[in-house]
Amino acid sequence: MTKLNHHTLVHLVTDLVGGTSMAQNLLSEMEKVGHVVAISSVYKRYLGRNRVDLNASIEAIVRFATDCAVDELLWHFKQFISEKKIKLNLLSYDDLVVLSPQLTLPHPSLHTDFLVIRCASEAWAQFEHPIIQKPLSEIASASLPAVDAEFFLQGKSLVDF
Repeated sequence: MTKLNHHTLVHLVTDLVGGTSMAQNLLSEMEKVGHVVAISSVYKRYLGRNRVDLNASIEAIVRFATDCAVDELLWHFKQFISEKKIKLNLLSYDDLVVLSPQLTLPHPSLHTDFLVIRCASEAWAQFEHPIIQKPLSEIASASLPAVDAEFFLQGKSLVDF
């Protein structure tokens, strides 16, 4: 297998109802342009204070390796999710720092969203945040727990089908 030159972190979000199969299909599509290196646990995030399942999404972080340039990768992501109830956020692309109306890297949620921080640390603990200049494992250990989410299933179950 050839070595893929770029490593990314991708935030995958989908509806709770039917989301597991949508996530599996999406990960299968992503394999056409790279390789899933690791995936975090999948969490159920409640969208309201009353923690009703119908108002919930499932979320995971994928460490993804590819030879695609960042703009090409974003184009592929748009093709993968068109007309589906799924969302992909590019959190990081190597150690690239970009601040533009179209793209911000690293994505702000990589250091502000407690669930994203924890999941990203699971997927790639050694990744050093290019602005904060600390590994994700250190950022995660200093962050508060995600109170609006709970464990849903092992991320590995999304790629072992």
